[in-house]
Amino acid sequence: MNRTIVLLLAAMLAGACASNPPDGPVYDPWENTNRKVYAFNDAVDRTVLTPVAKGYRAITPDPVEKGIRNFFNNLREPNTIVNDVLQGKLRQALEDTMRFTANTVFGGLGFFDVATPGGLPRHNETFGQTFGVWGIGEGPFIMLPLLGPSNARAATGVATKNLTTSMPLYLTDDAVARIGVGAFDTVSFRASLLSAGKILDAAALDPYQMLRDVWVLQHRRATWGDSRPTRIGTADPEDVDELDELDELDELDELDELDELDELDELDELDELDELDELDELDELDELDQLDALDG
Repeated sequence: MNRTIVLLLAAMLAGACASNPPDGPVYDPWENTNRKVYAFNDAVDRTVLTPVAKGYRAITPDPVEKGIRNFFNNLREPNTIVNDVLQGKLRQALEDTMRFTANTVFGGLGFFDVATPGGLPRHNETFGQTFGVWGIGEGPFIMLPLLGPSNARAATGVATKNLTTSMPLYLTDDAVARIGVGAFDTVSFRASLLSAGKILDAAALDPYQMLRDVWVLQHRRATWGDSRPTRIGTADPEDVDELDELDELDELDELDELDELDELDELDELDELDELDELDELDELDELDQLDALDG
């Protein structure tokens, strides 16, 4: 749950809001289960993470807290560089490599962010985004216990978690150290977003739906940038265009069927009018015959 809030905040800053769903439908076939997992995550966040994060913030000076966040962000740079290369973003991979080197060497192992003022902003590339660029479909939306919102494609990145954890394997394979540093990273991260949690509570009548929609929107934008978001089950924008063309053809077919029905209705009305005219003519003939009989 702790990592979902930053995604919510980032999406809101990008222009999303509770009343605007993500581009394209959200495939959420396990919504009932997902809502239960969301409730569990929210309870853990409120009863454990938030109190600990408040205590951490109370005893940690702001410059130190910011430096710790910079340090952990710097540890994730190799993961971003790997995904830059896998996505074919070679120039960005070079820039992120320069950023990682500068912050590690001149920034005290990343405690100070000297790269951003030097024109090397931080990027965030994940294996879930890489799989999307490769053409793997999103699959159903999933609310993961403790980890928050995801989808089938992004969840497969769990298998590559060794590169994305706070203490990567290239530093140590000691399980206790990795868990301890990971927990510290989580508390530090949550402390930096204490004010953001209030946004979710105040901005939506249905926090689950809002969190789901803005996460999907943010994930699609992170995967495709300014490109058109894909529909569920495909990661190829050309396929989306083909689906749109098929939809337009279906709409035209429906209009043609309606036109044919209208024409049939008009013919039926004309037939009914003709029958009425014939009946009127017969009535007039009968009246004439009756008059002739009287005259006779």
